[in-house]
Parts: sequence; C-alpha cells; structure tokens
Amino acid sequence: MSKNTKFGVLYIVATPIGNLEDITKRALNILSIVDLCAVEDTRKSKILMNKYNISTKLISYHKFSEQKKLQYLITKIKKGLNVALISDSGTPLISDPGYLLVKRAQEESIKVIPIPGASSLISAISVSGFSTDKFTFYGFPPKQKKAKKSFMHSLISENKTSIVFESKRRIIDLLKTLEELSPGTKIFVAREMTKLHETFYRGEVTRVIKDISSKENSQKGEFVVVISGKKEVDQDIFLTSEQKEVLVMILEKMNKKDALTLASKAFGLKKNFLYKHLLKQK
Repeated sequence: MSKNTKFGVLYIVATPIGNLEDITKRALNILSIVDLCAVEDTRKSKILMNKYNISTKLISYHKFSEQKKLQYLITKIKKGLNVALISDSGTPLISDPGYLLVKRAQEESIKVIPIPGASSLISAISVSGFSTDKFTFYGFPPKQKKAKKSFMHSLISENKTSIVFESKRRIIDLLKTLEELSPGTKIFVAREMTKLHETFYRGEVTRVIKDISSKENSQKGEFVVVISGKKEVDQDIFLTSEQKEVLVMILEKMNKKDALTLASKAFGLKKNFLYKHLLKQK
C-alpha cells in the first residue's frame, strides 16, 4: 500500500553483483509482480530476468535518460502502477542512477520500499580485514585533474576506512597516485567479486600494484578499493617514547586490562594496538 492508496509503489530492488544466484526470494517475487521495471541496461537485466523466467516489462533508465524518464515513471506510479528500479548490479543509487526518482517519489507522497540484497562496497569491506565500525564511501574518483587531486588528498587524510570504485582503465593510475602521496598505506582490492575470476589483493599499496601488474588479465573487470584509515596506519608505528614510559608506569600500578583501558583513552589509540605493542616487547 502506498501513502496515497490510489498510487502504486516504487520498489528499490538490489540485484546480484556478479553471481546470479545472489538474489533474494523477495526480490524475485517483486520483480515478477510489478507492472514495470526500470533498468540501467535492458540487455544485462534480461539475462537475470530470463534466468528466473520473469517477463515483466523493462524500461531503460540510465544516467543519460534519468531526467527524461523521471516524469514518465512518476506518472505511471501515480496512476496506480507498481514500479521496480534495479541497476546493472548491486543496490540501486550506490554510484548508480535513481536519486532523482526516489527524491521525486518522496515529494509526491509515493511509497518507496527497499528490497535489500547484494552491495559490492559492503561485500568488499566485510572481507578486507580493516576497521568496519566507521567508514567513508567515496564512489568513483573524479576524472578532472584538479578535482582528482583534491579527492586523493581527502582520501589519504581520512582517519576512517575508505572505499572507492574504479574502472579497469584507471585502476593502476589510482593506485600509483595513492602510492606517491602515501606509500605506506595498506589497501585491499577486490576484483570481479562473486564472478568466475574473483581476485583479492591486500597489503601496502606498492606491493598491490606489483601483484596486479604482474598477472595476466588482472587489470580487467570491476574494482572495489578499500583503504585503511590514516589513524590505523599511524598506529602501526605505535607509541612515542613518552607514551611508552607512561604505559610502563601504569602497568606497574594496575592490572593489564585496566592499564590498557586507561592508556587507550589517554593516547586516543585502540586497545588492541596497545596490546600488540606489549606482545612485541616480550
């Protein structure tokens, strides 16, 4: 039911990021019963639809036609039709078209319902080994030289884990720029996730560049780059001499657990990093 019972509903449906079996039963059900499905590329979406014998009418809705098709879709929904929006892969609106449609639907009191599922950025960070409690998603880096320079400086100064998308044509250029600005940065690169040639690279950016460059066809496909936060990189260097002295003093006064808790708050460092420091001293 929509906010206005005469209106239809707009469903934002997540689809697989590669492996076509990574789709929910609810998503398949919604795609089967809606009156219309707006898709980025009808050719790609037909592959998914054909696999699951879904015959719902498809309409092209990509970044070049988003503004043009917006009113058409809103009109259809206001006439009572139910519409699903999907992207070529993953969750719509994440570096994909759809923002204008959802915004307009909300303004028109049309009910918008998410049908959750696969997301490449969440999949990548979940296996990266980097901090996941806080992270920043930057999307695709800008192509303009000046804007890209500012973008990269923001990236290397970020304390939280960062995630960016990049194409096969620019992945090495992105990593080399990162290497020049912050050579010790640790990164995780996911290529072609859930697909036949799924590959993961992890380590300091210099090493990852060598690994990707040395393997045949390793620069083909879609890439998600996860970058460890500056704070996390800095903490690998661990403590200043003063901090080491303070830590020794409080360890003499209280048990290890309480000492690490106190030092963590005083130094602004995570307890697990302090614990690793103690292990290295043994």
